[in-house]
Amino acid sequence: MADAAKDLIIAPAWGLWGREEIIGNLKAAMATDRVRHAYIIAGPSGSGKESFAMAIARALCCQHPPDPGEFCGTCLACQKISRNVHPDVQTYSLASQAAQSERGASKNTSLTIETVRNLSANVALRPVEAAWRVIVIEDAETLQPIAQEALLKTLEEPPSFLVILLITDDSQQLLPTIRSRGEEVDLRPVGRDLIVTALSQSGIPSELAERVAALSLGRPGWSFRAARSPDLLQGRSAAFLRALEWIEASRYERLVTAVRLADTFSARRDNVFAEIDALLIVWRDALLIKAGLPDLLTYGVFGERLHELVKAWSMNQVHQAIRAVLECPGDLQANVRPRLATEAMVLQWPTRMEHH
Repeated sequence: MADAAKDLIIAPAWGLWGREEIIGNLKAAMATDRVRHAYIIAGPSGSGKESFAMAIARALCCQHPPDPGEFCGTCLACQKISRNVHPDVQTYSLASQAAQSERGASKNTSLTIETVRNLSANVALRPVEAAWRVIVIEDAETLQPIAQEALLKTLEEPPSFLVILLITDDSQQLLPTIRSRGEEVDLRPVGRDLIVTALSQSGIPSELAERVAALSLGRPGWSFRAARSPDLLQGRSAAFLRALEWIEASRYERLVTAVRLADTFSARRDNVFAEIDALLIVWRDALLIKAGLPDLLTYGVFGERLHELVKAWSMNQVHQAIRAVLECPGDLQANVRPRLATEAMVLQWPTRMEHH
């Protein structure tokens, strides 16, 4: 019986893994007509924020929900949302803003007040097919302050049928007044074992599932994409190699790399954050080696090279380096000049010449 139970496929709530408590609260709100007019969905890239937002939209718009707060996934409304063609579900993002701009996306690094004005003009329109009108704002952390102030007017007096979903890597980049008018949903990283289970139950071979989970940083969205994309998986491994070589370099070479990466930020924002993610993994593995826990390494391929590096460093130095890497994305999102943010990060790393 135990083996049979282990093989049983258990579908997660809303098809999303590791979010049961959050989804339970949202379903209860929908069942008792306590839906908020704004939700701030926060989490790192690859944590499944967009999928979570679309699940909320389906739960609100589904024509044949099995239970309150659920969605069938097969009705016309659910299908339209999946294809991004539902008239009552609209998405605003850097990509859609660039598509609307005559100047193109060369400097498309923040959501502007023009985009928010366009959004606000559509807010008053009543739903066409569903009971709710759902507005999804991706890249919300890039909203210019003046754009956030304009959005605040809509959040202060929303129509009764409106739900706004703000998707952001970091909710702290939003004005306190914006955050106070929405319910924050924090999609934190989930456990490696849960990701392995999710991938295995979706048909991914166990060995590949283990490898993907180890590289995932606890992000289910990235895991499912990587498991079916050898290029994405290889790209993450290559990013780890670049991160290790960056850490191994001299102080001068580290600064050169930092400047080069920073200079790509306006054109390849997501790529810069991905490189910083890889740095965090390698530094974390360095900490595990320093703590005498080499069996827990995320990417054991570099174990020997990391062992050599950490011999020259103290535990405090490794902790300081990790703090610096964690601070860098926040600095970038707070519009600190990219060169200053990346240079400040690497200058806090210990060098190979510092012995303790």
